[in-house]
Formats: sequence, structure tokens, C-alpha cells
Amino acid sequence: MINTLVWFAAGAALGAFLVQRRRQGASGLTLPGADAALLPDPALGWLAGARGALGVWVSHPVTDHDAPLRWSRVVPGERLSAAMVGDIEQRLTGCHREGSSGGTRLDSGTLLHASAGGLTAAVLLPTGAPADALQAASADLVALLDGLGRKPMLERAIEEGEGPTESLGSIGLRLAYQLERVLHSEVIVTAVVESQVRVIGTSGRADRRLLDAVADPGSALARVARGEDQPLTTITDPLGGVVPDRRIHVAPAIVLPIKSGDEAVGSVACWTGEEGMPIGGVIAEVQEALRNAGPRIARSRKLEELGQAASADPLTGLKNRRGLDDAMRRVGLTQGTLVYADFDKFKILNDTLGHHAGDAALVHFARIVHDQIRGGDTAARIGGEEFAIWLPGAPLVYGAKVADRIRVLLGTTTWDWQGRSWPLSISAGVAAVPDTTRSIENLAVLADAALAKAKQMGRNRIEVATPTAGG
Repeated sequence: MINTLVWFAAGAALGAFLVQRRRQGASGLTLPGADAALLPDPALGWLAGARGALGVWVSHPVTDHDAPLRWSRVVPGERLSAAMVGDIEQRLTGCHREGSSGGTRLDSGTLLHASAGGLTAAVLLPTGAPADALQAASADLVALLDGLGRKPMLERAIEEGEGPTESLGSIGLRLAYQLERVLHSEVIVTAVVESQVRVIGTSGRADRRLLDAVADPGSALARVARGEDQPLTTITDPLGGVVPDRRIHVAPAIVLPIKSGDEAVGSVACWTGEEGMPIGGVIAEVQEALRNAGPRIARSRKLEELGQAASADPLTGLKNRRGLDDAMRRVGLTQGTLVYADFDKFKILNDTLGHHAGDAALVHFARIVHDQIRGGDTAARIGGEEFAIWLPGAPLVYGAKVADRIRVLLGTTTWDWQGRSWPLSISAGVAAVPDTTRSIENLAVLADAALAKAKQMGRNRIEVATPTAGG
């Protein structure tokens, strides 16, 4: 393995190289299969040109673990056949699932690969490449993954930090990066939000899929965040396994509280590589950062709760239409799925059992939806018995799968009112960017049309929107 100092030096060299190339302008390199939202600049093409590579790959972020892994790639001069590319991507998919890093000698060359933060990158160098070239290319992969891992979180911190007040997300992300700089370690930051302990920040070395995840109530991070435990170390997952992480942490996690005065408002977990707490000036700097963040988290949480009251449905606790619109207007989103769901024959339920029963049925459905979506998703009640679910970053197939799972659960879960059983069902329409339209603004119309089709086709079913011509 290449030592850490060499990797950091190579990463800095790559950064300088990219800046120089950006000033000189593009050299005509193309990105076959590249996703512009994933790659902020032609980093793959530059890496291939700098190292004389036969090919460079990076995986797309995973939103549905059952879906096949997708790759962006650059194959300069098309020197690899389709069969070779397919074989390499099959190998890399296995490496991605294992979260491994290393190298493999193939007939076509030497394949180097690295995994971090839920992403995998790889470069294929010609057979006989010298050791220093292998070492430099390995460092480039680490730098590429580090940049891709940080980009969405830094964009979010900038976006959420705009305006007169800080958001919980911007505070959490900035604290995570500050502690990473001090401790040279992976960092996770949580805050107590209502009755949950939510991840509000992850450093560049941490798994960014954890952002917005809710900690298990009995986990170390949750206990410390609620003030039930003092600072502690743990060898188990401090979040309680809410997101599978295939990486192995050799050292225990150190979990520290974040306080505003005497009130516990959150917690942080970090892996320093040591068996115990940091000492001396390092722990003093950490404690100062936590003291500074605590009152800001408390203040932002109060403002967030006030804002949520204005954008929440008082009956179900889900977002209202305003809250849904706010979630869908997040800057930089290029992929997402919108589900519109509507109760079947809801008027008959109201007329037969009364409006209180109807309200109870809506609350019952809202709980099912809440339990079936991810931490960063948004569920809203946008009409009397009409609901919407926004799944940012999710492809159409994932959204349709979630909608159908919710439909099946509602139909198979026993519900009764004052001892009288009543069957419940929904119809739903699903639309997605970019699968059915290029514009997020068109999703509501398309999802509503698909919902209407589901009603016309007999109810208790899911319909997918028809792609629009030209966007």
C-alpha cells in the first residue's frame, strides 16, 4: 500500500495539474458515458491523458442497492473492445461491493481501483507501466474520490449557509470538516431534532450516504446526543447500523456530546486511530469547536422547527404543499422521482364511518409512508386524501418500486375504526427526472396524469408517466 504522505502529495500534484489544464482550456478529450452532474469538470479525461491510461472509470452514486451499478468512463482512442470494457466493469462492480482498493494484472494492462464514500474509481494502465506511474495513478484515484465525495456536501453547505441564518445542515457539515482537519479522521455529526437524532454532517472521509440518516435510538451517537451518556468509545457502529457500511474500522469510534449550555443538542463520532480520547492542544481545539457549534445548533433547530410548522400538515405531520415545493427547489438537483398517491373511494369511507375515521385513515397511511422512505426524502399531504413523495436522486424504477411497496403495505395491513375493519387502497402515478422529463417543474403534471390513468385502469395500482417529447 502507498503510504499516506505519498497519497497526499500526489493528490496535491493532481490538483495543481487540473488547475493548470483548466487555465489552458480543454484539449478535445471527450467523456463517453460521463454524467455531467457527477463530474464537475473533465477530470476523467485529464486523468487518462496525464497517465497515458487505456481507460478510467468512476461509479455513479447508488440510490437503489438492488439496481445495477452504473459507470462513467473514458476510453481514449477506443483502444478497448466492448467485451474488455464489460469484463473490467464486472470486476469493478465486485470491488465496489467489497469496498476494496488495490490492483490487478489483466491481459489488457494493470487495473488499479480504489473505493471511498460509496464510490469506486479505477484506471487501466498499459502493461509494463513503471512502479512510480502506478503509484502516481493510485494517488490520483484517491484524490478523485476525495473531490467527488466532498463536492455535493460542500455545495449543500454553501447553499444552506446562504441567508441571514445558518441551517442545521450547514452547521453540521462545517463542523465535520473542521474536526476532520484537526483530528485527521472520519467524522459524523448529529443533532437532536424533535424526537430523533439525525445526521447533519459528514466529513470528506466519511460515507456521505449517512447524511440525513436517523440514528438508532439505542446507538452510542443517539444516547450521547440526548445526554443519556457521557463521552465514550465504542467498537460497534455508533449509528446502530442504519446504513450498511462495508468498511472495517480497526480503531474504536470516539463519541462526544455537543451542548448548548447544559442542554445536550447533538453528538459527534470520529475515528482517530487511537484507543482513547485525543489529548493536549488537539482536544482543546475539538472542545472549542463543539462549544461554538452547540448554541448555533440550538438556535438553528428552533428556527427550523418554526419553519416546519409553516410547511407541515397539522393532521399527519408530513409536509404540506409548500414544504414539498421547498424540497423540490433544492439547487443542483438533476435526478429525482415524484410520486402522487390518492386514496381509492375515500368518500365512501367518510360517508360510512365519519370524518374522524377518515382522518385516522390518513394518519395511518402517513405512518406507512414515513417508515418506507429514506431520511432525505420528503412526504407531503397536498390535498384532502392526496399525497406526494419526493425522492431526490432516485431513478424512475426506484420510485415505482417504493410506491408499489407502500401500496401493498397499505392493502395488507389491517385497519379498523371502532372495531369495524375497513379495506384501504391507493392509486399512484410516478414521474422522474430525467427518465420522463428534463425539467423538475414538469413532474407534478406528469405524476398527476399518471395517477389519473391508474384510477381509470381500475384503481389500487401504480402507473408510470409517459416520457415527454423534448423535455
